[in-house]
Amino acid sequence: MHLSPFQLARENRTLILDVPLDALPRFASLVAPEGDVIRVEVQFERDEQGRCHMQGRLRTKQRFLCANCREVETCDMDVQVDACLLGSDDAARDLIGEVDPLVIEGPEATPAELFEDDLLLALPERPCYGSETCPHRVKVPEDEVPEQPRDNPFAVLAELKDGSQRRED
Repeated sequence: MHLSPFQLARENRTLILDVPLDALPRFASLVAPEGDVIRVEVQFERDEQGRCHMQGRLRTKQRFLCANCREVETCDMDVQVDACLLGSDDAARDLIGEVDPLVIEGPEATPAELFEDDLLLALPERPCYGSETCPHRVKVPEDEVPEQPRDNPFAVLAELKDGSQRRED
């Protein structure tokens, strides 16, 4: 599947489609088999400088292997997409800090080129981290948490004050 983001921006169009996992090979390799499709809802438009701007969200429900318990956990992902599509690395360097640049070589792009990096950056490291259902979650009973004695940050000043008052006597 190929998309024409620059044409979509010229027409100020919204793209709504379901992208199958096999269209995003790097992302698919990190989720459990038989994952859900990725729902893409993205607006393409030209910004004030006439550049192609893509903004919207990617939604999916995927199953991930938990790094804590090694069990498969289902997670909902709702990823914000906001990027300026450019034709060269030089143009992208000029935008660093202003907006997120995305370099697209040619007039067309695949869903992987447009959306995969955003999905990869949003992957949960531990999908059931903190979850009561994770059998390997670190649990510290509240009554066993040792209370740390707190140092008074002004103790040094109090010692200096006490020492100076003794010298005056």
